[in-house]
Amino acid sequence: MNQLYCFHCGEHVPSGIELSVTVFNQSKAMCCLGCQAVCQSIVDSGLTSYYKHRTQDGVQVDEIIPQQLQQILAYDHDEIASEFVHRQDNYNEVILSVENVSCAACAWLIEGTLIKLSGLQKCNVNTTTARIALTWDPVTLKLSEIILAIAKVGYKAYPFQADTAEQLEVDMARNHLRRLTVAGLCTMQVMMFAFSNYFDGLNTLSDSLSEYFRWISFLITLPVVFYCASPFYKNALSGLAAKRLNMDLPVMLAVLLAFFASAYATWLGTGHVYFESVSMFVFFLLLGRFFEQRARKKASQISSNLLRLIPTTANLVSAQESLTIVPAKTLSIGDIVLVKPGETIPGDGEVINGNSQANESVLTGEQAPVIKSVNDRVYASTINIDSPLTIKITSERSDQLISQIIRLQEQAGFEKPRLATIADSIAQYVVIAILLLSLCTYLGWWLIGNENALWYAIAVLVATCPCALSLATPSAYTCARATMSQRGLLLRSANALDILAKVDHVCFDKTGTLTTGHFTINKVKTQLTPDDVLSIAAALESHSLHPIASAFRPHVNPSLILTNSKSVIGSGIEGEVNGTYYRLGSSDFIGEQALDNDGSLVIHLANATNETLASFYLSDQLRPQSHALIASLNFDSISTTLLTGDNSAHAEYIANEVQVTHLEKGQTPAQKLKYIQQKQQQGQVVAMFGDGVNDAPVLAGAHVSFAMGSGSDIAKSSADVILLHDDLSTLTTSLQLSYDMQRIIKQNFCWALGYNALAVPFAVLGYLPPYIAALGMSLSSLIVVLNSLRLLKDKQ
Repeated sequence: MNQLYCFHCGEHVPSGIELSVTVFNQSKAMCCLGCQAVCQSIVDSGLTSYYKHRTQDGVQVDEIIPQQLQQILAYDHDEIASEFVHRQDNYNEVILSVENVSCAACAWLIEGTLIKLSGLQKCNVNTTTARIALTWDPVTLKLSEIILAIAKVGYKAYPFQADTAEQLEVDMARNHLRRLTVAGLCTMQVMMFAFSNYFDGLNTLSDSLSEYFRWISFLITLPVVFYCASPFYKNALSGLAAKRLNMDLPVMLAVLLAFFASAYATWLGTGHVYFESVSMFVFFLLLGRFFEQRARKKASQISSNLLRLIPTTANLVSAQESLTIVPAKTLSIGDIVLVKPGETIPGDGEVINGNSQANESVLTGEQAPVIKSVNDRVYASTINIDSPLTIKITSERSDQLISQIIRLQEQAGFEKPRLATIADSIAQYVVIAILLLSLCTYLGWWLIGNENALWYAIAVLVATCPCALSLATPSAYTCARATMSQRGLLLRSANALDILAKVDHVCFDKTGTLTTGHFTINKVKTQLTPDDVLSIAAALESHSLHPIASAFRPHVNPSLILTNSKSVIGSGIEGEVNGTYYRLGSSDFIGEQALDNDGSLVIHLANATNETLASFYLSDQLRPQSHALIASLNFDSISTTLLTGDNSAHAEYIANEVQVTHLEKGQTPAQKLKYIQQKQQQGQVVAMFGDGVNDAPVLAGAHVSFAMGSGSDIAKSSADVILLHDDLSTLTTSLQLSYDMQRIIKQNFCWALGYNALAVPFAVLGYLPPYIAALGMSLSSLIVVLNSLRLLKDKQ
């Protein structure tokens, strides 16, 4: 009796089960209701092509039991979803880990299924990391519906968690190391038998013993070919299924051709065998990828280890001021915690009692302690150094700065930089050229009757394998991104490093960027009582988010009520305080002539008749690095512009003090955007620095943009790079890093292409044995990875 196999998962169909689905107009047997439901869902969705392109059988599908369904439905609750769902504008974003994604066909099937869901905005499946990046409208679509839709086509998805992902990476590393070990041991054994033939100059080895050695070598090579090299076959077939030629295709052809040709020669008892070359080739390939994985792990461990820095417990202060040790992940907004000296801060919050210093190097890269006092912000994973601090938690766990860093870096990993895309395109043509050249080499030698034609063709496949070419850009980008993180710079765009190397014009906002943005009132000139005019000014500024408003907050009088207020961007604010009309702003705004000053920002308070009631002299200190940064940019012939909404003499003072090339003051957000667009139309590559809500449009419009770490959330969401500290000098080191990265990528390309160009003539002419070709190819890949690792060196 013929045994039936499930069309979906390939498992045996138990006796007595008669389930089927019509696929390609044929009835296909199913082993269980789960596989039947999944297969029918695929057919009903019009995604039957999945079965044509998949490289392995689907996984046997278990029906979702009530407990699992309850867990999935729980993801829709805000309290639970807040740990992994991020809100961006009116959409939700999440990264899901998905099991059993093995090839491009799997990604195609999942994306094809989800794209039909109403409310889904974006879906990207990364088969390398087995993760899905999703953006959807929560009003029309629920996360549980997305996960259930994925389950219907046979895949289990759940919210990405760093600890789970790290465990998967550990398992992958163990599997790779296991394959490498097997390949290494087998290669050594096969080489011992090969040496007996290589060095048998006196022909003392009998034919029977030589044949015995061949068969032993054949058996030892079997696990290398069918176990150790299996990932290369899977990747090559996945590429073919997606109609792409990747670097693993020539590897697969070289390994299988060499093995089966040697096996055929062994079976006939005549001809050459190259079992040692096959084993060495696979071993060196695995060794190269082992070093590549180690390099990537070293480059990414800075961010991937961040969550481990958050303590597992916290000292919760109760209403009766007693301490209770609770899990840190259970803390919520409003909780009060006590952090003792030497302890790690368990959550983002605000100091409500105590004075101390915090080590924030894990986030910013700066080793110098930061003074923390009442009302200062503190962050999870940083360390309290000197004295106890009482902290009020102000952010949920998913919104903490450290969680945002991990989430943004994970999302950036789904983007492919422009140079990497170009490299992939080049690699496609290189693979085609290799296959054609190898075929021509075989035909040429075969036509002239050379019995080694196949081995020469295999040597060409091995020697010119574009492994180094495919590693040229990803390895450099990974290391550069890690160095940026080390310096406290969070990359939100994969192309930012590309563009940085071309920047020739940098625009700066003034307040909060070149200056600290912390205003203080130095002097008040008035004929009235100073406290009275300060209270009126504080009332006018009570609804404002401008940094100037913070200088007046200590003078707020609760008895003064602001009504009918109106803000004029770049000029001032007007409104009624307890029914009396006032205006507060720049000299131009109230019609008062600008006063001579020593760099202080002067704003005036006037009444309805434009009579000046008071003049306030405010100071906003330049950041310590501003002078050095502008001087460095000027030295490199990079133009600079102070692009500010401030229309006062203070803007001119700052521009002269730091010696920027151009000054554009009194600019509205629309005018700022128009200015950089004009520069872009002139062919300039423009970078923008900003920190405020009004900087969001110009940050989004610049070629590459930087947001200060102390800036608004809107500015950060519009920027390509976020400074986790406020050290402007990192722009200089970032520019240098981008130059270094471009240089190293060019070096990698030159080496990879140069090596191939050098090896090709020798391989074509038969002067390069397959095992030497394998060694050279692996060394080429290793050199590229080691060259990229130079970017990890901190040159600050």
